[in-house]
Amino acid sequence: MQATSVKQDAPDSEILVTVQGRSGVITLNRPKALNAINVSMIQSIRRALESWEKDPAVEFVVIQSNDSKAFCAGGDIRAVYMARIQDDFSFSDSIFREEYELNYYISRYPKPYIALIDGICMGGGLGISIHGSHRIATEKSVFAMPETAIGFFPDIGASFFLNLCPGEIGTFLGLVGDKIGGVDAIYAGLATHFVSSEKLDDLKQNLFKASSKQEALDIIVQANEKTGQSYLEQHQALINKCFAGQTVAAIIKNLEENPTPETSKWLSLLDKRSPTSLEITLKVLRECKGKSLKECLPIEFRLSQRFVKNYDFIEGIRALLVDKDNQPNWQPRLLSQVEAEKVMEYFSGLGDKELKLL
Repeated sequence: MQATSVKQDAPDSEILVTVQGRSGVITLNRPKALNAINVSMIQSIRRALESWEKDPAVEFVVIQSNDSKAFCAGGDIRAVYMARIQDDFSFSDSIFREEYELNYYISRYPKPYIALIDGICMGGGLGISIHGSHRIATEKSVFAMPETAIGFFPDIGASFFLNLCPGEIGTFLGLVGDKIGGVDAIYAGLATHFVSSEKLDDLKQNLFKASSKQEALDIIVQANEKTGQSYLEQHQALINKCFAGQTVAAIIKNLEENPTPETSKWLSLLDKRSPTSLEITLKVLRECKGKSLKECLPIEFRLSQRFVKNYDFIEGIRALLVDKDNQPNWQPRLLSQVEAEKVMEYFSGLGDKELKLL
């Protein structure tokens, strides 16, 4: 039986959709932007998944990149910036709403969803991978949720999945926004399997030749490689000790009172982050601990709509992605100047514009 519900896309499409063997294959094809995911890409992925959901010819899904540098570097935040400076808030509603709905849909997908993550995977890239059943990392994988560096917060369900990381690693990753590798991703639970980059093509071909879902899953188990001790595992105790604070100020104090080369590095990174973003990130992580993804995403959507109207978000994108001077002028600049009332405003409801997940 052949799947006929999804036609093959033109080679220049930003999302290529094909069927190979028993697999529905989604290929991210926007290499000049490191596969940063935009609205049309989100919609294309959703259409393909919906078409395959009840198609008996497709037993599992593979999502991959056409670029060895990146799986997906994140959401198309530059487009959000351009819409924001034109006061087009309908765009920010649309892109975040459709992205979060896709994240939730992937988490509920009834067939194996296999993400082959070789290269950069940040922000929105995690959104289209981590919520699936299988996330395969390599030694070239680079994972990060760097949103506090652009005056935003870790979204796409991060308030859910970062809380599933061992100890305080999720707090560490969400606040500091530092990059981690494939071995660290395995330890943190962001990835489920590890395969050397040089063996990834063989894995793909074997998956495309698989005659059934079960055979494909067996192939992944057989290809899985053991990993050594990760950086995060090595520093787990220190991370737990320092990032268990209930306020950002307490975390910084913990880091200062435990001087090591690592805590010095983390302090330096935190000093570059938006103070408002740090406060809101810690609050949403603490408040969402124990909540389901379905409960977390509407909270994140509220925050996203508040952030796009916030000075720091626009300033962060300008400094890091537009002018690239890497000198954001945060307002306020100091943690002590962030007002608790202003933080609470970010969490207020949106009325009839709330995100409702079925």
